[in-house]
Amino acid sequence: MESILISTSKFGTAIPNYFKYLGEEFRNNNFSVIFIFDGKVKKLPPNRKNIKYFTYPNPRPTRLNDFVFISKIIKKEKPILCISNFGSTNIVTIASYVFGVPNRINYLHTSPNQLRIDSKKNSIHDWFLKQRKILILKINTHVITNSTMMSELITKSFKIKKNKISVLPYLLEKSKNNWRPFDKRDYSICIIGRLSLSKGHKNLLYAFNECIKTNPKLKLLIVGDGPEKNTLQKITESLSQKNSVDFLGNVPNRDIGTIFSKCFASISASKSEAFGIVNIESLREGTPIICTNTEGAKDIIVNGKNGFIVDLTKKNDLARKIELVLKNWEKYSKSNWLRYCKKHNY
Repeated sequence: MESILISTSKFGTAIPNYFKYLGEEFRNNNFSVIFIFDGKVKKLPPNRKNIKYFTYPNPRPTRLNDFVFISKIIKKEKPILCISNFGSTNIVTIASYVFGVPNRINYLHTSPNQLRIDSKKNSIHDWFLKQRKILILKINTHVITNSTMMSELITKSFKIKKNKISVLPYLLEKSKNNWRPFDKRDYSICIIGRLSLSKGHKNLLYAFNECIKTNPKLKLLIVGDGPEKNTLQKITESLSQKNSVDFLGNVPNRDIGTIFSKCFASISASKSEAFGIVNIESLREGTPIICTNTEGAKDIIVNGKNGFIVDLTKKNDLARKIELVLKNWEKYSKSNWLRYCKKHNY
C-alpha cells in the first residue's frame, strides 16, 4: 500500500481540519496516511487502520532534530507524496527532496504582503526569508493556494510558473446553527482573527468610532488574541469605546459559527489576506460581510451582492456600509445563506 505524508498543525481549526478530511479521503482510496503535527501536540489521536499520527520534537519544527525526525519517517514509510504547510514546510520540503519523494506539495495560504506587514525585522532579514521561500517553492513539485489573486502573487513575488500552481479554496463543515432572523440577533458586528498589524484592527477602531457617534447602541466584538492586543485596548480607552467594544479573546473553533450567527454583520479589516476563512464562515451563517479590498476578497465578495467592500481609511465609509446592510439585511442574509447551502448540498 502506498503512503502519503501530511505535515500540518493539530486538528481543530479550519486549515488543519481541511487536511484531516483530505487524509480521510486518501485513506478511503486505499492509501496509508501519516500525519505529523507541529506545535508539539501533547495528546495525539489514536492510530487507526492506515492512519498514523506523530508530532515533532519542537513546538516550531525548524531545528536539526526536527529534520532528523522527519527524515527517519520518510526513509521508513517511503511516501509517494508529502504535503506541508505552516512552520514545518521548510524541513519537510528539503527532507522529501533529499530522500527522493516524487511528489512534494506546499500548501501556501498566507499572502507575502501580509508577511511583510507583520514582519518586525529589517529589510535584509525580509530579503533572506524571501530567497528561502523561492528556493523551497521551486524544489516542491507543486504549489497549492487558496485564491486566484494569491496564485498571481506567488507567480509575481516568488517567480513560480503558473502551471505549477493550483487554486483550491477552503471547504467548511455544515453549520450547526439554523438561520437566525434579524430580531433574534444582537445589535452588534464582529471581527474574528489574530490581533496583528496586517489584520487592520487599528483602522477598524477609528472607523467604528465614527459609527457610534450616530449609532450609539452598536457593539463591536473583537475575537482573537495576538501581539497588538495591548495597543488596541489603549486605542479603545483613548476613544472612550469601553462600553461599545468587547475583547473576547480566543474562542474555540466550534463556537465561531455561533458568534457569527448572533451578529447582524461581520467585518474583515485586513490590509492583506490570501483568502479569508472568516468570510466564508460568516457567509455560512447568513451574516453579511463588510470587507476590505484584499487579495482573497475578490474570490468571495461581489460588492453589493453578497457583501460590501469598505475603505476603512475613509472617515464614514464603514458607517455607510453598515447602513446599506441594515436597509436590506434579510435580502443579504438569507440569500447568502441559501446560496451557501445550495452550493454545498445541505
